[in-house]
Amino acid sequence: MLDPHQGDVGVSGGGMAEALYTRPMPGGGYVRVELVVSDPGDVSSERRRGRVVIEPRRASPRRDDADPLVVEELEGDDENSVVAELFRIANDNAAIARRVLRRRADVRRAD
Repeated sequence: MLDPHQGDVGVSGGGMAEALYTRPMPGGGYVRVELVVSDPGDVSSERRRGRVVIEPRRASPRRDDADPLVVEELEGDDENSVVAELFRIANDNAAIARRVLRRRADVRRAD
């Protein structure tokens, strides 16, 4: 499991995610806002992408494979707008819960 206070977090797809904000969740675990940097060298074509991630509470012996859950991903030209919306979601437990339920429903429909 990743340290919730870690600054940079690896991302599949060749980019890196910078953790901008982390807070504990009421039931355990953490919620984290990450800004994803795909190609820091090409500023002209790069769009700003970020996400809200839930890190489950410490893995128990039966949950050692628990991965972080991405509950929202946003992309836009204005980094401030993207980050502001992600912070709004990350600070709203009900918004996080709604997104988790939606993602679970989407996974069930895909099966």
